[in-house]
Order: sequence, then C-alpha cells, then structure tokens
Amino acid sequence: MEEFARHGYDAASTNRIAQRAQVAKGLLFRHFGSKEGVLDAALQQACDVVFAWDGKPLPGDPFERLEAFVARRVARITAHPVHARLVAQFRPRLTAVLNAPARRIETAYAPLRAVFRDGVDGRSFRAGIRHEAALEVLLLVAEGLEGRVLDALWASAPVSRGGTGAAGVEAWAVHQQVQGFARLLRHGLYRPGARASPQPAPVDPAAFLELPARLAPAPRGDDQRRERILGAAQRLFAQRGYDGTTAEAIAAQAGVAKGLIFHHFGSKAALYLSAVADAITRISTAFFQEEEAPEPDLLQRLLLWTQRKIRIFQKEPTLYRLVLSAFVAPPPAVRDAMGQYLAEGTQRGWGLILDGVDTAPFRPGVELGQAVELVMLVLNTFIDRTLRALAAQSPPPLEVLPSVAERVGEYLGLLRDGLAPGETGQGAGAGGGGAGPPGA
Repeated sequence: MEEFARHGYDAASTNRIAQRAQVAKGLLFRHFGSKEGVLDAALQQACDVVFAWDGKPLPGDPFERLEAFVARRVARITAHPVHARLVAQFRPRLTAVLNAPARRIETAYAPLRAVFRDGVDGRSFRAGIRHEAALEVLLLVAEGLEGRVLDALWASAPVSRGGTGAAGVEAWAVHQQVQGFARLLRHGLYRPGARASPQPAPVDPAAFLELPARLAPAPRGDDQRRERILGAAQRLFAQRGYDGTTAEAIAAQAGVAKGLIFHHFGSKAALYLSAVADAITRISTAFFQEEEAPEPDLLQRLLLWTQRKIRIFQKEPTLYRLVLSAFVAPPPAVRDAMGQYLAEGTQRGWGLILDGVDTAPFRPGVELGQAVELVMLVLNTFIDRTLRALAAQSPPPLEVLPSVAERVGEYLGLLRDGLAPGETGQGAGAGGGGAGPPGA
C-alpha cells in the first residue's frame, strides 16, 4: 500500500515491496498472482479503511447533515493519508473507461451515499420541490468536496511520483467552505423573481480555440495517410488506453506501414498528443459554431452549454472518451504537457463562462465566484457520476443523455431558488448546467 501510494501503480516496484515486507519476491506472486493482484488487495484494504463509517447518527436537518457528514469524512480521510492517497489515484472522475480499481472504489462509496440519504427530515425543505432531488444536490456537494480532499492528498505525494509535494488538506478550510455552500443552498443564488438582462453578451473564444496547438502543432498540407493514422489512433487510444495501444495496431487499422507513424509524428507520445489536440479542436469548434452570443443569465447559459455538450457527445463519443481520459489520467510520457494545457484551458474556460454574465439577479451578499464554484461542484460531480454509469455499459446508451440535461435543469433550478422554506423564485425551469466550454 505504501509503495503504490507513494509512487503510483506504474512506477511501483514489486522488488521494493518485497524488500519492505522482508520476504522473497516470489512470495508476492504466490499470494497475489501478479502486480495487479497486489494492487487489488491493497486497494480493497484502503477502501475498507477510507470509506468506513463510524455508525454514529447524522443530524436530521439536511443542511446540518451536510456539514457534519463532510467534517467526519474529512477527518476520516486525513487520519489515513496513505490509504487515501491510494484511493485517490484511481478515484473515478470524468473518465469514460472504468477500470477494475475504479469500479471497486465506486462500489465501496455507495454505502456512504445510503448513509447520507437515510433519516433526513424532509420538513426542512421548502414546499413544491422534489425532496429526492434536493437531497441529491446536498449529496453531490458532499461527494464533490470529498473528491477535492482526496485529490489534494494525491497532489501532496512526492514530486518524484508526479505530485506537487505541497501540503495536503486543511480541515478548517473545508469546514468554512461547506458552511458557505450550506448558506447558499438554503436561500438560493437569485433574488425572488429576478431576471437577467435580455441582451446577449458576446464572447470571443479565439484564444481558447488556439490552445490545442500548444499540445501539437497543426500539420501543413493535406496528407490523407496522416489523417488515417490520426483517426485510427483516436479510436484505439479511446478504446484501449495509451498502454494498451501499440504502433502496430494503429498502423494496421490505418492501413499504413508502421514506419509512417514515426515519419509523421516522431513518437507514440507525440502521436497521442496530436490525437488529443485534434479531438479537442474538433469538439471545441463544433461547440462554439452554434452560437454568436451566449445568454447573460449564468444558470441559463450553463444549461444551454450542457445541452450542447451532450449533443456533441452523442455525435462524437470517441473523441469525448479520448479527451476525458487524457484530462483525468494522462500517460506519464505526456503528463506535463497535459497539465500545462489543462491549467491554461481551465483559466480561459472560466473566463468564457463568466464573460458578460449579468450579476443583477443574485441575492445581496452572494459572490459570483462562490456561486459559480457551487454550481460547477454540483453539476460536475453529477456529470462525473453519470459518465461513470454510462461507461460501465458497453456500448454506452447515449440515448439517455437528454434526460441528463433535464436533471441538470432541475438541480440548478434548486440552486437558483434555494432548498429551504422562505422567499423563492418564480419556478425552476431556468436552471443551469454543470459544463463549461470543452476542455475547461
């Protein structure tokens, strides 16, 4: 467990594990069969520890429950950093391919969702809303914050392993954050009946669309063999992952000699970056072609953008699988390049999300940054969970995606008007969505 938590799976050494355990290396394989078997046993123990529940009851009030649940989960995680780092490596998020460790983690977390839902006092919710949906919004906040804590612990692992070496988790900071979110969840983001300006707000995505070229320069000329190689690489990388895809397989599917791959791209890593950059460019171009000026209402803008991304996902599932897997678990050979792209893409994506937003509908004291953070936390967590459910089915049933947009609208209608009794807005139809520009 310590070896995997410190170095990650790829760099972990069965020799070091045997030395640390003071046994012959052959004994590892006698007991566990393979390196994967060792990981499976270690991850099972880590899940048993990290996702254990103390059995103590939670408050009946759903907002107090949210704060108590997050506090106890953070305490559990930070008390077992080695176990948590191992879980964090494989925590499934924004990935279209669920491997065995990710499935194990998803299964292990399910009982915690049941704990959160059981025994909530629905009288704390306002009339006229689905209590199940309101409770799910709170659970998505809790699950999203827990994911951030795990990510912070993984990032605090040694720099030699790919982490930052920075300090991990400050429990007080998480507590303050969940308290602030709970206030917004109670009362909502918008003033009752408030409406944004009807005037559209033009945005310029040019700088965002130029970013993929930093991963791999656009080719000169029009070589059909290069395009066939790129298309074959995208299909195979999306289906089999980086390690499971060989140059021979790409060449065979493209109908070219293997040497032509290296003539055009130089290396497998460069081909992977070219495949990802091309996929991002195609998705982003299709995304922004549909509109000249987005809605000035933040939530309505996000809802429309979510619906648009779903339509593109349905049309280009292979490209989406490739891009999402590259963001979540980039191969070591391209990790630095993907990290730089994602950092800048996220910054520019946030700029596009917020550009021209009319803040007039917000309640007094609601900060735009905190409101957007809550919105994105809820819906990104929801979309992550939805993608995991779809990825577990082969092929993914893309026909269910329109219902995802409906749920997005319901959730953001709740965020807009609030979950607790009191003044509310006019209906829940103008919700928002949990997805910004592709790559953001």
